[in-house]
Amino acid sequence: SLDHPVTSFEWCLAAKMRINCGMSYRTIAYILGLNAENSHVADKVKWWVDRWGEAGEDLSILDINEEFLKATCPQAFKDEGLDNVCAIPDGKDFKIFTPRKNTLFTRACYSDKVHASAVRCISWCTPMGLSFEHTNLFLARVSEKALVELWGPRLKKCPSGWVMLSDRGFWDTARYYPNMNRQITPKFLSGRGQFTAEEVSADRTICKLRYTCEVAFSRVTDSDGLKDVIPASFYGMLDAMNHWGHANVNICRPLMPLN
Repeated sequence: SLDHPVTSFEWCLAAKMRINCGMSYRTIAYILGLNAENSHVADKVKWWVDRWGEAGEDLSILDINEEFLKATCPQAFKDEGLDNVCAIPDGKDFKIFTPRKNTLFTRACYSDKVHASAVRCISWCTPMGLSFEHTNLFLARVSEKALVELWGPRLKKCPSGWVMLSDRGFWDTARYYPNMNRQITPKFLSGRGQFTAEEVSADRTICKLRYTCEVAFSRVTDSDGLKDVIPASFYGMLDAMNHWGHANVNICRPLMPLN
């Protein structure tokens, strides 16, 4: 039994402290004035972490349409003739503690991006920086293209005829989207010695405007629970933290001015 009653609001805040500050259950128990060995503390905090995750999904898995995209297209995109961009997809790897007990699991965790054990997520945001879709977290051995193919049916919300501003890793993924949204990516050398001046200029524009998704992901990792190397004790709440992290992107003000 609890040493003294803890309100639902306090449990809710305790779960947020675990997400945002990476606090251990023992530390949370001390803050609440409870017995640190009480397993009820972990159960209650886990339950509320899941509720935060559900709220995060509601705030970051959103419908978009042409009317909304036209109304929120930043001037910087219009100036470059890219007012038909509906999304900027990007992948993010979160480092995790390297598990050693199962070699198959260890190999499935390896990320060729961060050269360490990690979990991987693909996120889609609009040009103004609104996060409207993201995958769950998968062991990082899976390729970004495979995740786009898996998540493709959910991207039917991207209007037909609109394009996506992507990096080279997504160049041939249009076939996975129900509306075949074309991917605008930086050019490839394809065996040449160097890029042409026109290609360099075009790629500079793409990279400059893609900064929106990079800043969006920095907001995802505002939570300490997703920073540095995630310990094994957080594995059970990874998706909930990921959902709330993407909700945090949308709670902040738009990344790009609309006018």
